[in-house]
Amino acid sequence: MTSCTSAERRTESGALFHPLKGGPGLANGKAAACHDLWVLGDASGRVLSADELPRLADLEIDLRFGDLVLRAPGMMRLDIAVDVIEDDEDLCALWQEEGRSVRLVDEGELAAAWFSRWLGQPLRLLKRLPA
Repeated sequence: MTSCTSAERRTESGALFHPLKGGPGLANGKAAACHDLWVLGDASGRVLSADELPRLADLEIDLRFGDLVLRAPGMMRLDIAVDVIEDDEDLCALWQEEGRSVRLVDEGELAAAWFSRWLGQPLRLLKRLPA
């Protein structure tokens, strides 16, 4: 599998893809397949916009060996499996995103603790279900 780095390198067409909505962009085929796959939700059940989380720009994001690899200043690296969608209904919930209800998968306590600590508010890392 080809590794891509968080450096905002552009494809020949100039396209950048953002695996985490509001995070840094990547340019490669795997990143295109993961565009806006992950979002962050708050304690009230709402998906947050990039404008509400400006520190996401400080993240380093890679896609390597089937994982979304996240690095942030002062934090240990966090790896999230790209292709795993839990089939446990308890991990799926409705969240409010841009005025509509969307069904998302919660990526678990470790990811929630990582983002909550780094961004200083209770957050959940959420993944979109396959279409």
